[in-house]
Order: sequence, then structure tokens, then C-alpha cells
Amino acid sequence: MGKAKTGFSIAGVIIILVAVVFALGLAGLGWKAFFKPKHENIERQVFENTKSYTHGMTQELAKHYGEYKEADLKEKEIIKNVIKGRFADFDETKIRTQALKSFLIRMRGY
Repeated sequence: MGKAKTGFSIAGVIIILVAVVFALGLAGLGWKAFFKPKHENIERQVFENTKSYTHGMTQELAKHYGEYKEADLKEKEIIKNVIKGRFADFDETKIRTQALKSFLIRMRGY
């Protein structure tokens, strides 16, 4: 009887340990599911405030500005739609050149 009890108690402990590990794994997934979007949002905000991001976006806008000045009416509408989509969330106050800043505001409508 002693060996059977010991065997059952060892099996019980193993089952409990597996259940605890499984529960902790699920808790970790829940933790990640809750905090990961917040962490990614913070990383995105930090990235959007870097000098290289702002410089790249300003260069892209300058390219569109030059294309827009040379375009016909149909092409201007296409460029305007590209700018509306690409620069929808870009903070125009980060643009140093007044002409580009005004161009962006005019293209987006705000």
C-alpha cells in the first residue's frame, strides 16, 4: 500500500506542476496580449519623433511638391490623394520650410 500511495502522490504532484506551468503560460500570454499593443504604440511614437523619420518625411513631401508643380490636373489629384494617405498623421509643425508646411496643409485640407 505504501508504494501505491507514493506513486499516486508523485503522479499528483507532477499533474499539479504541469497544470501550474500551463496556467502560468496562459497568464503570460494574457500579459503579452494586454501590454504588447501599448508597448508597440510607445515604440511607434518614439520612432515618429526621431530626426531621421521627420527628415525622411520632409524629403518625401518635397519630392511630391516638385512633382505637383509640374503636374497636369489629373496628376495633381493623384498626388494630392497620395499625400492625404501618406501624411495623414504627420505633424506638420515639424516641417521647417513654410512652403512645404503650407503645401501639406493645403493638400490634406487641415
